[in-house]
Amino acid sequence: MTEMEQLARAAIAKTLAACTQAGDARKAEAYASCFTEDGVLDLGGRLVGRDAIRQWMSAPSVIPQPGGGKPGYVSHHLTTCRIDLTSDRSATVRTYWLVISAVGVDHSGYYDDRLVASGDEWLIAYRRPRTLWVAPTSLIAGAH
Repeated sequence: MTEMEQLARAAIAKTLAACTQAGDARKAEAYASCFTEDGVLDLGGRLVGRDAIRQWMSAPSVIPQPGGGKPGYVSHHLTTCRIDLTSDRSATVRTYWLVISAVGVDHSGYYDDRLVASGDEWLIAYRRPRTLWVAPTSLIAGAH
């Protein structure tokens, strides 16, 4: 592996982590900044551009708060990640994740991403999350 490839992989991992942590904390600006200006977040319906992504992340979470007065949270944990550098300026990435919430292991799936180099950073040009499994007690049970 070349030094350029090592640097690209490290920058991609940094972006994926920043996006995950910003999303869990509902930090809309930080989340949107992980995408290119014309980036796409494909949730079935496509959000196109940082402004649309920021606006979506600024809205109340689609994950409902649990009943009983207990505070809710979600914590995405990134697991296996395959990075395929398709050029010195682009990559396709599949990252598996699982979500922990107040109910325990809540749901899991993967992201299919395309990233592009932008200066020293790598930004998400396209992201499609896919949910593979939902616990019966999940905060999102019935939403999928």
